Amino acid sequence: MKKILLIEDEEILIEFYEEVFKTAGFEIETIRWGTEALKRLKEIREGKKEKPDLILLDIVLEDVNGLEILKEARKYPQTKDLRIFALTAYTDPQLDKELLKEGIDKILVKTDWTPSRLIPLVKETLGLK
Repeated sequence: MKKILLIEDEEILIEFYEEVFKTAGFEIETIRWGTEALKRLKEIREGKKEKPDLILLDIVLEDVNGLEILKEARKYPQTKDLRIFALTAYTDPQLDKELLKEGIDKILVKTDWTPSRLIPLVKETLGLK
């Protein structure tokens, strides 16, 4: 079973994505705080936690900007190859440029990427049918 790590702070979206991904056959874990996401990256680097197959990263979080989480992931050999999609409601060409510079795999705007569209993209990305 492929593992998705969702870093998102909006409760209603968390519940929605969790149900949709579980129904589609994925294991999904949610982290609500940027500080917890940074802690998880450290645990992955130290071998204490398993790498997810994909991270869906909200960019605008209450405590730590998602861009900082991305930079932290790309800084270390143990996490630099993680697949990370920005899943955000916030669009800004300058931010997109920064995300791409820091190695984001895809930038997805939440209003354009409903779960019914997102699931096939995730399956294709992870080599599933």
